[in-house]
Amino acid sequence: MKMEFDEFLAAPECGVVIVTYPDIFRTEAGLRHGKFSKEYQELSAVIVLDSGDMAKIEVTDGDLVEIKSEAGVVVVRVKESEKEHPGIGYMPEGAWAYILGASPVTPPASTLALSAKVGRSRQEIPAIEDVYRR
Repeated sequence: MKMEFDEFLAAPECGVVIVTYPDIFRTEAGLRHGKFSKEYQELSAVIVLDSGDMAKIEVTDGDLVEIKSEAGVVVVRVKESEKEHPGIGYMPEGAWAYILGASPVTPPASTLALSAKVGRSRQEIPAIEDVYRR
């Protein structure tokens, strides 16, 4: 297996507080297409970051990032926020957020905040079936 030089360099990381939230579009995709669908995954496996935080970790809208918390590690797609909120990342409730330590909420819906590190990823987003097996 051939190793590239930059594989030995640590990717820049940024500390964030992740805030989870209920997302009606993700819920609708789950109802229409099922929780194992591509549509549901695309709306669930995301984090919304401030443009300044994205610049720190050298990613652009649509890139893959690895999020590490005390509870676990997961790869998701990053989306650039329309508003400034340095140090805060927003993730919809769901399997990918649960890996990081968020727990499923029961109605009424609420938010949860947890500390994590975010950096570029060379891995792919895991399929939801694999996320549930963790």
